[in-house]
Amino acid sequence: MTATAGDPSGQQYRRLWRWHFYAAFLVIPFVLWQGATGVLYLWHEQIADALWPGLRFVEAGTQRVDLDQQLRAVTAGDDRLPTVVKLPAEPTRSVSFVFEDANGLPTPRFADPYTGASLGAVSSNVWLPGLTRKLHGGWPLGKPGSWLLELGACWMIVMVLTGLYLWWPRSAKGMAGVLYPRLRAGSRVFWKDLHAVIGMWFSAIFLAFLFTALPWTDAWGSLVLRPIQAALGQTTPAALGFGHGGHGAHAMHAQPRPLALQRALDTARAEGLRGELEFRIGRNDRPITVTEKAGRTANERVLSIERDSGRILDRADWDDFPLIPKVVSTGVDLHEGSFFGTANRVFNTVVVLALFWLVFTGFIGWYRRRPGQGLAPPAALQRPWPRWLKVSAGSACIAMPLFALSVLALWAIDAATARLRAA
Repeated sequence: MTATAGDPSGQQYRRLWRWHFYAAFLVIPFVLWQGATGVLYLWHEQIADALWPGLRFVEAGTQRVDLDQQLRAVTAGDDRLPTVVKLPAEPTRSVSFVFEDANGLPTPRFADPYTGASLGAVSSNVWLPGLTRKLHGGWPLGKPGSWLLELGACWMIVMVLTGLYLWWPRSAKGMAGVLYPRLRAGSRVFWKDLHAVIGMWFSAIFLAFLFTALPWTDAWGSLVLRPIQAALGQTTPAALGFGHGGHGAHAMHAQPRPLALQRALDTARAEGLRGELEFRIGRNDRPITVTEKAGRTANERVLSIERDSGRILDRADWDDFPLIPKVVSTGVDLHEGSFFGTANRVFNTVVVLALFWLVFTGFIGWYRRRPGQGLAPPAALQRPWPRWLKVSAGSACIAMPLFALSVLALWAIDAATARLRAA
C-alpha cells in the first residue's frame, strides 16, 4: 500500500507518517479525557435518574404550586438566585433550580411542583450533568483548559488527515487492508489493518465531531468564528441572551429588579410555549431567557422576558437564525446527541468507542514495531516540502491560530534540540 522510499510519494509518506506519529501521542490524553467525559454527558439524564430517583421523580398531582414559591422553598435562608430553572414536560418529574457554586460548578436543588416542598440538593462535586460538561470544556483550568482542549482538537484533525494519507490505497491489490482488515497476514499487518481500516471508516465522523466542537472553544470561537459572523451579519439572535444588557432606567439602579419566575412562566405559556421549558437567568437586570426545549434547535422557540414585569422583550425561532448560527446549532445538537434522541446518543457512544479502539490498536502497533527503547519515532526527512503540502499546512495554521502557535513552539523546540545534538 505504501510507495517506495526512493520516489517523491514515498518520501512524503515517511514525512506524514512522522507527523501522524507525533500528533497521535499529543492527542491520546485528549481522546481519552474528552471521550470519557463526553459519553458520561451523553447519558447524564439517565445516570441522574438512576442515582437520585427521590430527587428527580414526584407523584403527579392536579394543581401546580407557584414557581416563585418553589424557589423560596429551595432557597430558604439563601439569597442566591439560580442561573437555570428547568421545568420538565413529564408530570412525574420535579422542577430543578440550578445554582453556581464557588468552585464554578453547577449544583441543583429540586422542588415538588405540586406541593412546593424542597426535595433536596446534590453537591456540585458529584452532580454528573454539570460536572461532566464542565470537565469536557476545560474546568477547572478556565481559559487555559479550553485552550488545551482546543489544541487537542486541532492536532486530532492533523492526526485524522495524515492517517487518511497513510491509508490511501496507492498500490493495493483488492480491498483487503483498504476496506476490511487482513486477519491472516501476520501480527504486524493484523494490528496495522485493525487500526487503519477502522480509522478510515470513522474518519469523516471524527472530523465532523471536531469541527462541531471548535465553535465552543475560547480561542477559535471568540477570535475566528465570532468576528466572521459579525462581519457577515450572521450573529446569533439577541433573544437567546447574547445581545441584551440592562433595559431602560432600571438598568442604572443599584438594586437589581426582583425576579418573578411565575410571571415569566405565565407569559411563556400565553405565547404558546409547551412541554419542557428552560429558564436562563442572567445577572443584575438581564432578562430571563425562556426556551421551549425540543431536542433540536430547529424546533425550539425562545423568548426574552423582563425579569420583573413579564414583558416580552424579544422572540426568536429557527427562521430568525442566519445560516452560520443554523449550521453551528445543528452541529451542537448532533455533538450533544440530542438531534436524533436516543439513536443519536448510541451512535455518538459508538464513535467514542471507535476512538478508544484506535488508541489501543495504535499503541499495540507502535509497541510491536518500535526498534528499541523510547518513543522510536519515524526518522525525520530532510527534503523540501512540495507545494501542496506547504499550502495545506499554511491553510491549517491560518484557519486554526492556536494550532499555528503550537507549531511554532514545536519548531523552536525541534531546532533547539538539533543545535544541542550538533554541539
